[in-house]
Amino acid sequence: MTYSVIRSQTGSALGTIILSAVAVLALSHAAVADDLPDPASFFGADAPDMQACTRGDVRALRFIRVGEARLSLDDCARNALPLKAPLRLQFSYRRDVPGDAFAEAAETMIKRNAEPEVFAALQPRIKAFNAHYRDIGDGDTYQLDYAPDGRLLLSLNGEPLATESGDEFALHYLNIWFGNDPYNDRLKRDLLGQ
Repeated sequence: MTYSVIRSQTGSALGTIILSAVAVLALSHAAVADDLPDPASFFGADAPDMQACTRGDVRALRFIRVGEARLSLDDCARNALPLKAPLRLQFSYRRDVPGDAFAEAAETMIKRNAEPEVFAALQPRIKAFNAHYRDIGDGDTYQLDYAPDGRLLLSLNGEPLATESGDEFALHYLNIWFGNDPYNDRLKRDLLGQ
């Protein structure tokens, strides 16, 4: 079905081939489920223990409290921008949120904090990574782990969902919360202990 819609919109098989190639490239960057690391051992056996450093309320529409965010680092004394790996961000929710809402908001926030050409280059990888968000409910926790080797791991309730490689991708993703125009200024300040 997708093939016929794309073909009719582009009017040629060449358009279909180009769009298919873009999709394959995007998916090749994101690891498949069988290749995903365990969040509990993501930083490696020799990694220092992560310390819970700060927390902040996650709000929808700036005033509806939907959960809590926590930032963990190997050393809370280095809780400043620019953030460096290793770090862990956890988001525990008290309400139902559809997975596509996370994906859409993440892409919007990355776009808002990136140069247009950088966003255009990262967008296929962002879409592939964000495709792994799921619908969540009260008590669910999303976790993002950023490792010193540049890997970013997304997990839900301890189950790995997606990983991406490269500091550029990870740092732009973290700009959702820590960029110049973050998801919520108050949450940014709380997580940075300001």
